[in-house]
Amino acid sequence: MVVGSLILFFSLSPYFSVFGILVQALSLSIIFCLFGFPFFSLLLILIYAGGMLVVFLFSTLLTAERHPESIVQEIVLFGLGSMIVIVPLVYSWETPVNSLSFVGLNQEMLLGNLFSVPLAIVTCVVAFVLLIALMGVLSINFEHTYSNLRKL
Repeated sequence: MVVGSLILFFSLSPYFSVFGILVQALSLSIIFCLFGFPFFSLLLILIYAGGMLVVFLFSTLLTAERHPESIVQEIVLFGLGSMIVIVPLVYSWETPVNSLSFVGLNQEMLLGNLFSVPLAIVTCVVAFVLLIALMGVLSINFEHTYSNLRKL
């Protein structure tokens, strides 16, 4: 996870930042699987990484600047601001060790059997809508690039 964070923070190109996000998501999903939560691991990959990649695709296709550069001052200010917010939260976080449980979600698996077919239908509908949105953004991008070439 640390490697993914470093790639994300210090990359100049947004394409390498996406690689950092994927490294973070994959490492966290491996940790979830090691603790016995494979469902949360799958949710993390599908929802978080998939959603971030769709947003990344929209933003890179609609941007006018092909190779953006990052400014060091913005990175330093972001680091200081995040430390001001995160450090007090970490040191005030009190979790009793006895209440932690690493047992799988046995009773919740029964709910999965109850909702499996409707959830599969909803998942297919959402995937189809996202595919149509992706095709729309790609067509808008192609029109956008051709209009920029005509202006030159």
